[in-house]
Amino acid sequence: MKPHRLQTCLLLAVLVVMALGAGCGRKGPVRPQRQPLPAAPEHLELRQQGDGMLLSWSMPRLNQDGTELTDLAGFKIMRMEFEPNQECPDCRDTSILLRQIELAYLRDVQQSDGRFFMADTGLQQGRGYQYRVIPYNLWGQDGTPAEARQVVTFLPPAPQQVAAETADGVLTLTWQAPALPAGLELVGYNVYRRRPGRPFAIAPLNPHPLAEPRFEDRLFKSGSTYLYAVRAIVKQDSQEIESLLSKAEVATPWAGAEAPF
Repeated sequence: MKPHRLQTCLLLAVLVVMALGAGCGRKGPVRPQRQPLPAAPEHLELRQQGDGMLLSWSMPRLNQDGTELTDLAGFKIMRMEFEPNQECPDCRDTSILLRQIELAYLRDVQQSDGRFFMADTGLQQGRGYQYRVIPYNLWGQDGTPAEARQVVTFLPPAPQQVAAETADGVLTLTWQAPALPAGLELVGYNVYRRRPGRPFAIAPLNPHPLAEPRFEDRLFKSGSTYLYAVRAIVKQDSQEIESLLSKAEVATPWAGAEAPF
């Protein structure tokens, strides 16, 4: 073969290889064939908090096929409004994407004791709200949703006269029970805390509802200022509802050995 023909053949071969490489598309991780999809989030619960709704759920542990879930990337939260007297709320799906949660960057979501907490505020009294929590994997594939709905009813009155006192390195919070209308049962209380300039935490400080109007906080940074507020938990028929937040009480607790004189 003559030299110029050999050079031409080599050039054509290089161009073919380059063309094949360009056809492979954008570089990145190769998605496995038939990747299993996440199963539904576990134990989705709704609780009315004043004029908002508190959503809580646990992370799914398995895929739909029963294999271990190792590539969960986050959750999509869908919300749909409906009339309480509507016979078939699901007949016409008007859901909107309320929030997309990335596990690598939890924003406006709180994680505690293996559960996720998210608040949806500013809801309309007398309206129904349906939520779907959809898990998705690293490939952007949606799994099985968890679904729950609830109607926003009345707004229970908040506890009154919240007071804080620090002694022996313990901050003790006390308050007065609200006067409840007939037909309502007082279940307990939840205590919330925040730092100045920040919103109140989504989940309460107490892991379980408090039976008495009293709470002791030992997990604070000595000398830091906090704002405390309380919600009453009331029950009407079989539904539990949290009241509006009480008036916030400002406190600067000190550890016993560091308390100023």
